Amino acid sequence: MISSEIRLVHVITTIERGGAENAVLALAQEQVRNGYKVVVVPLKGSQELTKEFLFAGVSIDTSLIEQSFLKQVFLFRKQYKGNAIFHAHLPRSELLLSLCKSQNRFFVTRHNAEQFYPSAPKIVSSFLSRYVTYRSESVIAISYAVLHFLLKNREISKESQYSVIYYGYMRRNNNHLQRTYSFNEANRTLRIGTVSRLAPQKNLNLLIQLAILLKAKHHKFLIQIVGAGPDKLLLENKVKKFGLEKEIQFLGRKSDVMPFLKEQDVFVLTSNYEGFGLVLLEAMDAFLPIIAPRNSAIPEVLGKHHPGLFKSSDVDSLSKTLFYALQTPKTYEEILKTQSRQLDLFSLEKYFNSHHELYANASMGK
Repeated sequence: MISSEIRLVHVITTIERGGAENAVLALAQEQVRNGYKVVVVPLKGSQELTKEFLFAGVSIDTSLIEQSFLKQVFLFRKQYKGNAIFHAHLPRSELLLSLCKSQNRFFVTRHNAEQFYPSAPKIVSSFLSRYVTYRSESVIAISYAVLHFLLKNREISKESQYSVIYYGYMRRNNNHLQRTYSFNEANRTLRIGTVSRLAPQKNLNLLIQLAILLKAKHHKFLIQIVGAGPDKLLLENKVKKFGLEKEIQFLGRKSDVMPFLKEQDVFVLTSNYEGFGLVLLEAMDAFLPIIAPRNSAIPEVLGKHHPGLFKSSDVDSLSKTLFYALQTPKTYEEILKTQSRQLDLFSLEKYFNSHHELYANASMGK
């Protein structure tokens, strides 16, 4: 335990289940374990992760949920007046804390490789982003891919204080599952799984293209997709159009994806870009071989030489990589060993220590 004196307030747009939200939960849990007094302040949405936060010893302040933004600023300024570390996650939270700067010092974590204000012209997004980050103590990017995006698109200034801190993960499976698979196994249905928001960024059309290709080659397979999102109806209609209802299933959201992952033979990610891809760590932990595009932060997470990396948005490259991974039990097992070693790089201890050091350095610089 490090300290019982540190009070930390995480402000986040929602505590619905998602990559950024799960990462904040893991960080807050480790901070409490190390003696921090942690409060999480969500600004909107359902309170899906409330039980998990409370179980970890984190306090939840729901007084700002669904209030107008101006009222949220007023309430926050009234309730939180210094004597704490403040940490913003996602744009609405960053803007709120920037408007409370006269009272509070705050940190910013950028969880996505996208504009601060995605629907606005780049110059507007850049101005707002630089305003917020200028007023913050430091900007934390969750990968070098995110940091490169922020600098390239002038979302932060080169003179800003910034760093990269990868997500941390606690292993849930300590006993290595004895997985093997090969296309040579007769009458075996290949189970392909993914966990993804049903949104354009995730490029799930590529999975449909893969299904068309596998069916044309008379392979037995089942693609299952866990997740929800705005493209659900569009994707379902496309599946029906190509007569793939038996081969592709949409399973909706799951509060715990680990049982699902353990049922699969291979995990396929098709995203056009990822800020990090927390689900990759979960798939590694499930001892599930991963096939993913060589773009954005994905090679950082899997390792640049991971044999499951394929050319983005290229179904031929995807299929060849998939066949390579499954061609022999030896290849399959080697990928699992590579992933297990890689997962060790993303410990919760390292995740906590990196933040603790950053907070401490800022405090010494007062």
